[in-house]
This record gives sequence, C-alpha cells and structure tokens, in this order.
Amino acid sequence: MSKKILIIGNGAKEYALAKKLSEKHEIYITPASDTLKEFAQTLDIREDSVAELLEFAMENGIDMTIPVSSAALNSNIVEVFNNNNQKIFAPDERASRIIFDKALAKKVLYKLRITTPKFGIFEKQNMVLDYIKNQKIPFVMKTDSPNSAAVFTSAYAAKSLVEASFIEKNNRIIIEDYVYGTPFSFYTITDGYKALPIGSSITYKHALEGDGGQLTSGMGACSPNYKLTLEQEYYLMDNVIYPTLDYLEIEGSPYLGILGVNGILTQDGKIFVLGWQSFMQDCDAPSVLEVLDEDLFELFDSCVVGSFSDEARQIHSGERAASTLVLTCKNKENKENIIDGLDLIDEDTKIVFYPNVKKNRYLELEADTGAVLSLTSIAATASSAVKKMYEEAESIKFDSINYRKDICKA
Repeated sequence: MSKKILIIGNGAKEYALAKKLSEKHEIYITPASDTLKEFAQTLDIREDSVAELLEFAMENGIDMTIPVSSAALNSNIVEVFNNNNQKIFAPDERASRIIFDKALAKKVLYKLRITTPKFGIFEKQNMVLDYIKNQKIPFVMKTDSPNSAAVFTSAYAAKSLVEASFIEKNNRIIIEDYVYGTPFSFYTITDGYKALPIGSSITYKHALEGDGGQLTSGMGACSPNYKLTLEQEYYLMDNVIYPTLDYLEIEGSPYLGILGVNGILTQDGKIFVLGWQSFMQDCDAPSVLEVLDEDLFELFDSCVVGSFSDEARQIHSGERAASTLVLTCKNKENKENIIDGLDLIDEDTKIVFYPNVKKNRYLELEADTGAVLSLTSIAATASSAVKKMYEEAESIKFDSINYRKDICKA
C-alpha cells in the first residue's frame, strides 16, 4: 500500500532515497530543486522550520517524515514530531551530536577504545601552529564545518587555512594522522537497541586518480565493499556499532535511524574508524540503496513503531554489485552549460542529480561548478558494473566535465 513520505533535504543522498522510495510511495521533499520535481512533490519550507514542517505533515496525512540534512537533524524536529504523534525516522538532536561535532566524535572513539588515527583537538590558533610543526606528514585537518577535511604535506601549507578558520570563527580544529589504506563506509539500521547491517561501500574522496589531490564530498563508490570480509563486518558490529549504541543509551539519547561508520582499511587488515554517519553519503547512497533488496518504508517503520528488536530477521541484499561515478564541472565557462547525452543513458543506469543542476527556460538541464550528477550501474559482478558505468559516462557532455577514471578499479 502506497504511503505518503516527507523527506527533508535536497542533496544527492536525499535524491537517491526519494527516487528509490518513489517506486512504491508518494514522495514529498523540501527544499525544492528542478530535478526533484520530476518524480516528487516539492515544497518550499526551510529544513529547520520545524513548526511549518509539522503543520504540513499533519494537514496532509504524511505517514512518515525522514529528515536527512544536517540542518534538519540539528533542529529539535524529532522531539517535536514525536510529541505530536507523527512518525519520524531519524536520530534526535542529542544523539546526532556524535555525527556533527567532530571533536566530540573523536573523544567518544577514544573513550570507547575504538581504534582511530592519532589526533589532537585545539581551540587556540598558536597551539595548532605549534603542534603541526612537528606533525608527521601528510596529516589531516578538520573543523566542524561539513566536508572540511583537508590533507596537508607541510605545516607551511596548512598555516593559511588555520588562520582563515579562526577568522571565520571555526574556533576548534582537529589534527589527525593520515592513514594509508582503502576508505570504506559500513551502514546499519537501528532502533537504538538492536542493529543490523544494511550495506557497505568503498568510497573515493580524493579529487584525483590514485587518491591524489584534496579530499572532496565524494567522487564515486562501489557497493558492496568487496575488500571488507565477513569477519571484519562482525568486528565493526561488536566493537564499534554496539558500543556506540550502548554509550548513547547510557547518555540518555538512544540512536534511532541509520548509523554508518566511516573508516580506513589498511593493507594488513587493520581498521581505523574516522567517525560516524547519520545517513549514507552523497557519493555512495545510490550504490548502497540499489544493492539493498528491502522495502525501505517497512524497514524504517519497524524501527519507529518499536517492532524492530522483536523481529528475528536479516537484511537482504540482492546478488549484485553497484558502482557510482560522480561527474563534476571544474569551472563553468559560459552562462548556458547544457548537459547533453542524458537521453542516451540506459534505463537501468540510475542518474542522481546534485542540487546545483537547474532547468533553463527551454527546460534543458544546466551544469554549474561543482558536483553535477552521478551515474550508478548495477551488474552481477563489480567489474561488469564498473565497465558499464564508464561506458555510460562517455555519453554525457558538458563544459569542463571531470571525473575520476579509477573508481572501483583494482
């Protein structure tokens, strides 16, 4: 039976979720974007305007609200919706702190004895500059701003960013060791007490082939993560996921929703945890969702209504692999950067648009600087999915098109 679902957020991960759910359900989404309007009813309500969102949900008979964006999760929307008997699938503001407060996340990882790269947290500019003078290179610097992680090969190169961060009132900086290995994400669904794995991915965050260049929000992914063994998944459940859930329950903020782990898998099989995710990432959501062989609404609903822990079940994934390639625009060279070739893409290949893609007066889609769209191919094997993905990418044309040529390749 079709349900009415309200999704809050209009990034690539929200697009992928909305597209997947729209196969069976009626989708409402805010904020609006030109590409979302093709399969969902869009609203012009701010992501943190809790009263307006509640009013809309109650007046329109919304069966479930799914806040995904950080703006929504950092409001008190979960508490307000729960107090008004509205189903909402997401962690509350207190539980979400371990996602968005990077300093807190590192402290919790240390407290729970979860292996994480060596780190330092600083609130004074001179202390940061003194620390990085003797820091092993390369090293990673982060602030609490989204996608703020940057890799540096010298203290001199980092100095200007440190100074700029304090000028911009990002008065807390994290320095951590750079760990060589394969970046991964491991996702679970939980009602706060029981958790089940729902997927994994290899993620590609560096801008250039061979993991060169600076870190980005993601250049591609493949799912499932063929380098992550079953024993390592058990390790993550027993030594990361459940200790985290136990900690949050003790703190009085049980975590309901999707809880993901970002980490590095080294060549010798060690796992270093970098932090947590409150949902999937823009670059891997299309792959993980396509491999997942479940009715997402029923899965989410069981967590909300309290039947999740009572069910003796496993999450089913199809016997297939998915690979995702993010196409970016390096520099918009003209006012009308039309995206050509979309009509040549096979209908089995999933297209996800980023929010900066707009329609012009002729209803043509235009690319702006930054991430433009992703292509996700599904096949019986990872190598077949990758081959198809790159063949499809050759059809897409726009000015300054750019993408990595080594996604999901050995």
